Amino acid sequence: MSNQESSTKVPCTTCGGEPRNHEVVCELSIPWVDEGNGEEGGTTYQICRCKGCDQVRFREKSWSTYYLDPETGDYEPSIRIYPEALGSARLPIETGEMPDDVSRIYAETIIAFNAGALTLTGGGLRAIVEAICIAQEVSGSNLQIKIDNLAAKGLLAKNQAELLHEERYIGNAALHEMLPPSKQEVEDGLAIVEGLLNTIYVLPLRAARLRKTREGRSHK
Repeated sequence: MSNQESSTKVPCTTCGGEPRNHEVVCELSIPWVDEGNGEEGGTTYQICRCKGCDQVRFREKSWSTYYLDPETGDYEPSIRIYPEALGSARLPIETGEMPDDVSRIYAETIIAFNAGALTLTGGGLRAIVEAICIAQEVSGSNLQIKIDNLAAKGLLAKNQAELLHEERYIGNAALHEMLPPSKQEVEDGLAIVEGLLNTIYVLPLRAARLRKTREGRSHK
């Protein structure tokens, strides 16, 4: 159990919550012996960096002869990850064609949601819409007017604007009244904002791909 690992698999919330390959940047193993009972064990502490997103986590792996697996004859280790990785993480939508500020704030909002920070997520939802308005050069004295102007500019339909106003209430409560939204409210808000991001950035990109493919076929 004392051999140092160069890599290991750790659940990565940022990459979707499933176990991902991580580099073991630093490792310290501390063994112990219970001479009275003839048992032994130890704990290995590791600093791990995800090979996909470069996020750093702390991994603690403990083992003991008290917990011998009778089927395999091995000592089944107890593993804990800090910060705790959630198994049902939300994956972000495609962000390649989004402006940098919009993409960054959206990614940070998804990270906050997957970490269970619902108040920060609620504030992030509002910040995403503000960033979109700045990127699209939509003005207004407040966010309500800016959303209406997004619709007036033809960037979203009237029913999308009405949904976006509902999402705005979540962000207002989170930032101005310090009221934590429920997980369902945040999930609904994310669905609304992702619909807006899809309408403005993602769907036009996919339509352009399809058009390019179709035009390429027509010239053959």
